[in-house]
Amino acid sequence: MMPVATALAKNLAFWHWYPDLLTKDLTPEQLRWQPEGHDSSIIFATWHTYRAADELVHGMVFQRPSVFAAGGWDRRLPVADTGASPFGNGMTRAQIAALDLDMGELCAYAKAVGDSIVDGLAGMSDADASAELALPFFAEVYPGYDCMSKLDAVAFFAIGHTAEHLGEVQMLKGLMGLKGAPL
Repeated sequence: MMPVATALAKNLAFWHWYPDLLTKDLTPEQLRWQPEGHDSSIIFATWHTYRAADELVHGMVFQRPSVFAAGGWDRRLPVADTGASPFGNGMTRAQIAALDLDMGELCAYAKAVGDSIVDGLAGMSDADASAELALPFFAEVYPGYDCMSKLDAVAFFAIGHTAEHLGEVQMLKGLMGLKGAPL
């Protein structure tokens, strides 16, 4: 594996294990709690994070089926209405509140997504990793980030986006009076 991919693999292992630590000992009520004025919940932020990484990295970067589709996760993590995307963009507060997923299954899925992305990186050549990837849906939201290398896209979706939403999980825990990270 190339040195950059090795560094990414270590980060992926952490970010795809971390929800185990952040959600340990939380009750179903705490996992589904939504603060006033903020639609998200811990269960939604976690589910959205790994569904997005799975669909975007596997579909756009590796051009293969997602872990969710290939591994039967639709039965283990059923979500009837996912909004405007397979990973929850556009879901309403009520739809988010209705999510009732098993956190153990969700953490297992997160790890499976991370493992699969690491495997995909191991099989990527330097030329493939540096190939440009168009992301036209970013043009308005993130100006200047509507084109990046495949390796950049893996880091962006499977590490950066993941860190953003796991920070949201810690914020939600804090709003409930709980410690965010165990440090």
